[in-house]
Amino acid sequence: MAMSAMELHSINGWEASFLRKEVNGYFTHGIECTPGATVLDVGANIGVFSAAVYERLDGDVRIYAFEPVPPLHETLDRNAREFFDGRLTALPYGLASRDDELDFSYVPAATIFSSSSRDQGNIEDERRRVTASVVEMIRQGGLGPVLRRVPASILALVISRKLRVLRRLETYRVKVRPLSSVLDEQGIDHIDLLKVDVEGAELEVLRGIEERHWPLVRQVVVEVEHWQQNRDTVCEILRTHGLAVSTEQDSVQRAGDIGMVFAVRPSPHATPDT
Repeated sequence: MAMSAMELHSINGWEASFLRKEVNGYFTHGIECTPGATVLDVGANIGVFSAAVYERLDGDVRIYAFEPVPPLHETLDRNAREFFDGRLTALPYGLASRDDELDFSYVPAATIFSSSSRDQGNIEDERRRVTASVVEMIRQGGLGPVLRRVPASILALVISRKLRVLRRLETYRVKVRPLSSVLDEQGIDHIDLLKVDVEGAELEVLRGIEERHWPLVRQVVVEVEHWQQNRDTVCEILRTHGLAVSTEQDSVQRAGDIGMVFAVRPSPHATPDT
């Protein structure tokens, strides 16, 4: 079935459009998928990234999508049943370094900010960080030329007020598991692409992969929050396990202290440049 991410059922319609714009940014720095791939979508939300992969490969893909927040998983599971022709398995838990239960903060008005690392104690800091990122996006022309002419100080004030919706949190107690136990349970014997977008829990996800499973991982893309603090550790984990690593951070991401890490396992038949 031909499908667009815009057709997916969503909780907030604007978010599907926003997430779809992000997707192309994952397929750079040598990241690619070929028909027959096995893809893990960690932090799947409603399945926009999964839908993009499904479209790219004309449905010839096996996707395991992880989303622990109940309202989001319910929508993801509905999308899996209606749009993916049995190619997507929607798993109702998150990934971490060990089996546990965690409190996840869910933001109904902006579900993309839902996370185990956000709560009422740090949400104001998070609001300031997101505001800075959106202001920079507008200054770069991301929302049209008219807004670009508005002074940054006024933009920051307006956006910060709009983002008060982040204060309205719902808390869910959810299950998290190490990825290695899921690989064993699901019988996954190779991972062509591991995509991780978990709003601050990236290291926990990577630390849940046992040494015996790292050789199965061919490519990894990680969105890293708190970039200055966590980038080097994420890169080191990937390099230690034999992947060639690239990083990227544009001005919008820099304003929000996030960035992207891309990792590709070199082909055993590759010859070094001379």
